[in-house]
Amino acid sequence: MKDRSAVTSSIARPDRIFFACDAGMGSSAMGAAALSKKLKAAGLSIPVEHSAINDLSRETAFVVTHESLAQRARTQCPNATICPITNFMGGAEYDAIVSDLLN
Repeated sequence: MKDRSAVTSSIARPDRIFFACDAGMGSSAMGAAALSKKLKAAGLSIPVEHSAINDLSRETAFVVTHESLAQRARTQCPNATICPITNFMGGAEYDAIVSDLLN
């Protein structure tokens, strides 16, 4: 299990990113759209899907979620890279994820 907040080097580029929240509807859908837009602007074609944390597969490899939900994501996806954020609409946090993926 990797936690982006504890990783100092670049993170592995995933085939797909899951943006997870409690219900998988509102905040994760908005966050997924915002992150997808930033990835495309950076020239990265990585699909971003939104989901409820409880609906994530154990095989999920990369999850972006609010820091208050990070432990649930770690439990649901024990081998995933977890990127905890503090604001679902936080552009600077998405910029950091994109930057890490580009490295």
